Amino acid sequence: MAQQIELRISSDPRWLRMVRVIMQEIARQAGFPDGERGEITLAVDEALANVIKHAYRGDPNGTVLLSCEAEEGRLEIELRDRGLAFDPGRLVEKAPDELRVGGRGLFLMRATMDEVHFERNGDTNLVRLRKSVKAPTRE
Repeated sequence: MAQQIELRISSDPRWLRMVRVIMQEIARQAGFPDGERGEITLAVDEALANVIKHAYRGDPNGTVLLSCEAEEGRLEIELRDRGLAFDPGRLVEKAPDELRVGGRGLFLMRATMDEVHFERNGDTNLVRLRKSVKAPTRE
């Protein structure tokens, strides 16, 4: 049976820490090992930080809806906002070894999650992140 949680938070960066803690627990309950829980948490943290910084341009009064659906071994996370539209096709991804601060959020999301999807419906942005537990390796 799927487990679901939905949070409505303001676009204030002070919520990032709480969301990281919640994502760790959701990923644990979905059956992800420590390393993968960290990857999921990093991807969601980057996605939410990007919404705050870019969609709302740092305005803490925007609204972000974070929803998660977890089943054993699978997790889907959606972030919805009504900030400025995001076009991932126009973004130039930075090389992971390039020395500079910032600009790696999209790279990190794509590197850690199985699927990263962006869309705009009317005045709403959607970021969808999906991940399945990797099959255990046999030695």
